Amino acid sequence: MAGRMTIRHLELFRAVCEAGGVSAAARELGVSQPSVSQAVRDLELHFSVALFDRDGRRMRLTEQGARLLSHARDVLEGLDGLERAMGDAAGVETLRLASSITCGTCHLPRLLSRLAREAPQVRPLVRVEDSRAVERDVAFGEADLGLIEGLVHEKDLEVAAFAHDELVVVGPPTRAGERLTPAGLADERLLLRERGSGVRELLEAALTERGLATSPVWESVSTEALKAAVASGLGVSVLPAALVEREVAAGQLAVLAVDGLELRRDLFVVRHRRRSVTPAMATFLAAAGVAG
Repeated sequence: MAGRMTIRHLELFRAVCEAGGVSAAARELGVSQPSVSQAVRDLELHFSVALFDRDGRRMRLTEQGARLLSHARDVLEGLDGLERAMGDAAGVETLRLASSITCGTCHLPRLLSRLAREAPQVRPLVRVEDSRAVERDVAFGEADLGLIEGLVHEKDLEVAAFAHDELVVVGPPTRAGERLTPAGLADERLLLRERGSGVRELLEAALTERGLATSPVWESVSTEALKAAVASGLGVSVLPAALVEREVAAGQLAVLAVDGLELRRDLFVVRHRRRSVTPAMATFLAAAGVAG
């Protein structure tokens, strides 16, 4: 590498190790694959060692690579601690939060309002994205805490339920009062959230248990787009009840009952099990009713 090794080299190397490969790391960080590959090559040249054994597309850490990963994690966590300490010195505690769309819409505003009243020294920095992205942010140290719904995939995360919600099937108002079977729902023109969302995963898991699969005609990260499409008669969707209450009350959408299909779920706060709980994190966890 030209000049000294940088923090970015270590961040990209850690991402490759935790994502399981260069391509996956590039996707999760939103950077180009060549830049990630170059960072790994730079580090190997810098230390004159092989960091990975490469077998086709598979990459396994060498002994030297595992040693570097351990030190890289220590360095990066130390930098996170430094940033928090400097904020604390100025009387401000920074809290990096990542939230799924449902949690960010229905629950996070209430929690942050309480946090502002009880701990005005805490400055929350928030990003709202799908549940899988929230998990990756917390696992990779990009967020201190995450709010998600549905299944938890990252093995290094600790989870605690802080709320519950229910999904409902909604159709256009002309279908008010209709009842469906699970098989009938699977055969509908489905307008669904994107893969990786907690809503989509819960629905697909419930149908898979019955030997059924989904084949959506629409996929969207936008709940508002899905509601508009359903109201226009383009199909039916499955969405959190709290996000469609207003439209159902106004007669713009109708809830369709599905016999024998329960779509209740817990909502979770997630944090990395190997990272310490900062005072700002503990304050937010208390506001959410979760022990730190």
